[in-house]
Amino acid sequence: MVKRHGVTVALVLVATLLLALAVTGCGTSSSSTSGSASSGGTPKKGGTLVVTFQGEPTGLDPAIAWEVESWSMEHMLYNTFLKYSSGAGDAGTKLVPDLATAMPEVKNGGKTYIFHIRPDAKFAPPVNRPVTAEDFKYSFERMLKLPLAPATFFYSGVVGAQAYMDGKTKDVAGYKVIDPHTVEIDLTAADPAFLNAISMPFCYVVPKEWVDKWGNKAFARHPLGSGPFMFDHWTPGQEIVMKRNPNYFDQDHVYADEYDFHLSATPATALLQLERGEADILGDGVPPADFVRTMNDPKWKQYVDNAPQIAFAYTFMNQLEKPFDNVKVRQAICYAIDRTKIVKLLGGQASVIDQIYPVGMPGHQDGTNFYPYDPAKAKQLLAEAGYPNGFSTTYYADNVDPVPKIAQSIQNDLQAIGIKCSLKVMDRATYWNFISLKKSHAAIGFSDWYQDFPDPSDWIGPLFIKSSAIDGGANSSFWWDPRVDQLYKQATTELDATKRLAMFQQMQDIIMQEAPVDPMYQPVFNAMFGPNVGGFYVHPVWTFNFVDYWKK
Repeated sequence: MVKRHGVTVALVLVATLLLALAVTGCGTSSSSTSGSASSGGTPKKGGTLVVTFQGEPTGLDPAIAWEVESWSMEHMLYNTFLKYSSGAGDAGTKLVPDLATAMPEVKNGGKTYIFHIRPDAKFAPPVNRPVTAEDFKYSFERMLKLPLAPATFFYSGVVGAQAYMDGKTKDVAGYKVIDPHTVEIDLTAADPAFLNAISMPFCYVVPKEWVDKWGNKAFARHPLGSGPFMFDHWTPGQEIVMKRNPNYFDQDHVYADEYDFHLSATPATALLQLERGEADILGDGVPPADFVRTMNDPKWKQYVDNAPQIAFAYTFMNQLEKPFDNVKVRQAICYAIDRTKIVKLLGGQASVIDQIYPVGMPGHQDGTNFYPYDPAKAKQLLAEAGYPNGFSTTYYADNVDPVPKIAQSIQNDLQAIGIKCSLKVMDRATYWNFISLKKSHAAIGFSDWYQDFPDPSDWIGPLFIKSSAIDGGANSSFWWDPRVDQLYKQATTELDATKRLAMFQQMQDIIMQEAPVDPMYQPVFNAMFGPNVGGFYVHPVWTFNFVDYWKK
């Protein structure tokens, strides 16, 4: 049990609810199945592990970057107060101290959190100095003010945060430095998901002098934190190299000396490299075209970790672009896309989903059938919307297998109902930036969303409210509805878990009726590692928890 000091009996009830939400498991869907090759054994120190990704991260500034590649690498470089524990499935969804000495003191009816910072926390070379409470406050306020910071809405409940973002104050009044190693955070109202939000990479601590040296833009390519690894170099389109941080406070639990991230190989080429011993971990997983062959190979199937993901892949429809400002057009698209065909293309690496909440996420409703595959209904809706002969559009997607194949399947489905659809495919890093900007005029395209933490607020807040419909955010539909905003606002302070969950289900009903997105499938990540990797598993939050792996 985690010890909290200075909490009355009434406040213990609030804290218990908060802790229960913070450690909510993802259900059986989050468990992974892998060969015995990844389990057991004594960790070894030393050596270099090679990881392949077809695309490179958008950047390594934790205040901005928000995708799997960036987060898994940032998790190596930075820290914040709390982190998710090691382990696959439910084990990895528990919050534990990181740079905090213990879980926070919770006071004032769940509206005040007090964090005490480890005295041995220290930034990597060449900064080489202790991490202080002032660093945490600086990092938090920097994140709130950066032009393309995509997740500031998570923190608007901190006292004074909105006034600071609006330029009305010089600092965030509710983010207080009590002494060099103590931070107090005051909220306007109790928030059951606050500990999850404050533990996201957006709140990682960074040194001001290093950011000033490089500037905000270049810092994303020259990151520095207090984590177990430190950045060495980034050769664009080729590799990122990280080495062990000699200043990290927990050296006993850092195993590899170095990680080399190779950024240009296609998933098929990367698989060949792993089989030849030239790579250790496939960042993009087993290619769908090679999945059956790999699982039928007794030598290699033991190195595949099949991990259902708390995630969903979907088609976004940008309501700022005609004709997708018309709800009937959006609904027609939902009826037109054949999800079952897409899942067959993925060959065992996905399951059909027809709602925004995946299996394992609180709020998922079994048995829903919002938009069954019905091309005739799709054509009817197009005619009612004023497009009896369809229209022309471009479907956007990234270039990492299997996304181009999925896009082609969708292209065929849309053309079957009279929509003339061309495809535009981009490299992954370029793509995610492109669809996040209004000026790109990306009307329809592929996207996906993986949990940041196991709570439905992490689905609604980033994707479906007014404050997320901004440049640089994840809401590529740029859609919002005042009914959803009002329910979301109420849910963030509702401490009755049953009432809160009912609100999130009501939000889903509205979203699916308005159809800014078409949910298509829930992915299964077929991760793969080589014979020289020990301790491998798929983490439910980070996907890869590189600090836990070692070179055999």
